[in-house]
Amino acid sequence: MKLNKRESRLAIIALIAVLIGLTYWIGEPRYEAWKQMNEEVDFLLHRQAAAQRLLDQTDDLNERLARLREQLPQHPRDADVTSQLLRNLQQFADEHGLLLLRREPEPERQIGDLYELAITATWEGELSSLVHFLYALQAQGAIVDVRQLTITPVQGTPNRLRGTLTVDYAYSRSAPAA
Repeated sequence: MKLNKRESRLAIIALIAVLIGLTYWIGEPRYEAWKQMNEEVDFLLHRQAAAQRLLDQTDDLNERLARLREQLPQHPRDADVTSQLLRNLQQFADEHGLLLLRREPEPERQIGDLYELAITATWEGELSSLVHFLYALQAQGAIVDVRQLTITPVQGTPNRLRGTLTVDYAYSRSAPAA
């Protein structure tokens, strides 16, 4: 069977169209997979760069951690720290004119070789007393953190406030004395 020129051109065009369709049908999922793989590679390269930046900061962070550990108060392993911290909190409140109505310590938590004790207190006072009290607590550095603070006005007295606060204390313990 002999094809004339026009039929051979149409056959070539049809063959090219079929080849393009097959290429698209077979190649499109592979192209999407390739594109997704490139996105994952970019994401992983960014994560690797971020991890490398953190690794480069390790020495600086270890130095800062060592300085913070030096600032932490150290108590004997068998000492009652709760009563001392309750007195400390009451002393700060008295110095700044804040009335502590109730103080409730939570159980001591050990986190690695560090210890943490939280005290929840109900307080009453004026705004300036509260601000000075909170500033004095925060001036102690990394050993004290105010985790939660609630404030409500006292009815009948416009300048008085009442609320609760939770103070976290961090410290370390030494071996018991021989």
